[in-house]
Amino acid sequence: MKLTWQGILTHTGMIIIAKKYIRVSDSYRIVAKNKHMKKPVFSLMLIFILATLMKSFAQEPGLYIPLNIQKAYENKTRSLDGKPGQNYWQNSADYIINLDFNPETRLLKGNEKIKYFNNSPDTLKEIIIHLYPDFFKKGNARDKNIDFSDESDGVIIEKIAINNKETDISPQSKKMKIYHTWLKLKLDSPILPKSSLMLDISWKYTLNLGSHIRTGTVDSSSFFIAYFFPHVAVYDDIHGWNKYNYTGTTEFYNDFSNYEVSINIPENFIVWATGLLQNPEEVLSEKVLQRYKLAMTSDSIIHIIDSTEVMQNNTILNGLNTWKFKAMNVPDFAFATSDHYLWDATSLVVDENTGRRVLVDAAYNKNSKDFYKVADIASQSIKYMSQKFPGVPFPYPQMTVFNGGTGMEFPMILNNMSVYHPNMGHYPNKQHLLLVFTAHEIAHTYFPFYMGTNEIKYAWMDEGWATLTEFLIGSELDTINTTKILSIDKYKKVIGTETDFPIISLSDIIKNPAYRINSLPKAAIFNFILKDLLGDDLFKKSLHEYMDRWNGKHPMPYDFFFTFNEACGMNLNWLYKPWFFEYGYPDLALRKVSKDKSKYSIVVEKIGNYPVPIYLKITYSDGSINMAHEKVSVWKDGNNEYIIDLNSEKPVRQIELSNPVIPDADLTNNVIYY
Repeated sequence: MKLTWQGILTHTGMIIIAKKYIRVSDSYRIVAKNKHMKKPVFSLMLIFILATLMKSFAQEPGLYIPLNIQKAYENKTRSLDGKPGQNYWQNSADYIINLDFNPETRLLKGNEKIKYFNNSPDTLKEIIIHLYPDFFKKGNARDKNIDFSDESDGVIIEKIAINNKETDISPQSKKMKIYHTWLKLKLDSPILPKSSLMLDISWKYTLNLGSHIRTGTVDSSSFFIAYFFPHVAVYDDIHGWNKYNYTGTTEFYNDFSNYEVSINIPENFIVWATGLLQNPEEVLSEKVLQRYKLAMTSDSIIHIIDSTEVMQNNTILNGLNTWKFKAMNVPDFAFATSDHYLWDATSLVVDENTGRRVLVDAAYNKNSKDFYKVADIASQSIKYMSQKFPGVPFPYPQMTVFNGGTGMEFPMILNNMSVYHPNMGHYPNKQHLLLVFTAHEIAHTYFPFYMGTNEIKYAWMDEGWATLTEFLIGSELDTINTTKILSIDKYKKVIGTETDFPIISLSDIIKNPAYRINSLPKAAIFNFILKDLLGDDLFKKSLHEYMDRWNGKHPMPYDFFFTFNEACGMNLNWLYKPWFFEYGYPDLALRKVSKDKSKYSIVVEKIGNYPVPIYLKITYSDGSINMAHEKVSVWKDGNNEYIIDLNSEKPVRQIELSNPVIPDADLTNNVIYY
């Protein structure tokens, strides 16, 4: 019996069978030679069972697998049960970075020493390095408009040494070439498998003044600095080198690495960053230092720096200061600085078994109308994520929320604008928005940082989970508008149109609005449906299995699909296929209602090809209301109609398909008056 890709991929349970019985004829010969058996009856029965199983599995809807991803299974770097394969590998690096930042000129100069580890089976003859600030370089393509004054010369490379030998970086060099926002460096001596390379790079660039896109100047002396250093690209088992151009939309795909960073900055500037501050005694005044230490053990909000300290400029030691930070096994590094921000902090226990605490702080302008609440909101969010959803202890030792110019996550530090920022003026519920803004960005700690997903290709693999997390937190901690949180209204504007792409569409190829619709509302809605289908316990069990398998690694969509299939014990391909791989939309209709004595039969029709659960709102003649719910599994067998039986002695006045989380392409057929 020959095992085909289609046969394997239609059901994860088939993998176990395939491993044991790939060659049924061999099993027959063994049984036939057994002298204690009169006839090979068992073998014949086995052949019949396996053939039946193969036939039934082959009839189920399989998932399309691109050729390059099929090769990963053939090379055993990934496995069809959703686990990392026996040959799985990923590369990493150690960064030692020394920075000088001049707040007056906004000039950032850096030197970084990188030890790059090639854990792959391949010999690498070149190395790819991202130059993210070249987003602002004159002549480069962008998805977002910038101020003309922010166009620059981009990153200026001053020196590159490979294994302590300087290389030619002149414009005529045959060793180095820059393509948009990445640099290709040809190597005289290739990096052999299971070996390493030393890089020494000196560079500089001027931070953008306006055009605050994830990074840049916040006010005259406050800055959030990210996407700023030459960063070795990911080399993986799917595509090799990640040669993508950063144009301002897609976000992360980095290897897990270790960082030791020193930031030299003039007096009166506080620095917050990825990682823990290594030398607080060297940069903080005694009064501020004691408050900082108290916050690390306190459940209360400690005002480390209040308006009095800011006015007196007695928060830090005088002179040029060097702030040192260390972060281990993280995909990126960012920092922020200001000479007039207030600083609140608290901490909480995230793991009752070990008593491990996490420092949570907020740095903000004293004129902000909302940020004085942020440290507490961030602490509540981290508590919820650690205990309830996803129910995994917060993995980092600290989290800073910086009052910046946008909403953007980085490991251990967020660039979060005030909800009173002019760009946020159309949201009436400011307090609610503050909650979900903070919760959403912190949730990215798990996806993509804890999990290492490739946001460049699959933004939905992190944004969908972060959006579901903020929805759940908002539901518990605040009175919310669910359609706002899940962006249902934005999805409805394009639902079923030619700009409504399948979720699996690569994020770096599609543009807005398809990019944001796929990555945020559609992915979050699917996760909500999946949670409803499996129930809280089985859903959490399956999610934890996925997270346990792929924490600190680079999962792709099929790792998620197949892990959930195995962990929940169900073949969910019937649900994945339409929602991720097909053009379409969700659309249910109430077709008819019939009554026999006290029994009502309600016919629900599935018009759209995206299966969704059924939520019915039944209004009786006396004005009372009842809710009925059927999980999405009612459409599992491909049927387009489902009958709900309702027993009621009270006359029914109206039946309506109604749930604000579940979108519907056509609302005109969702109500029946009886």
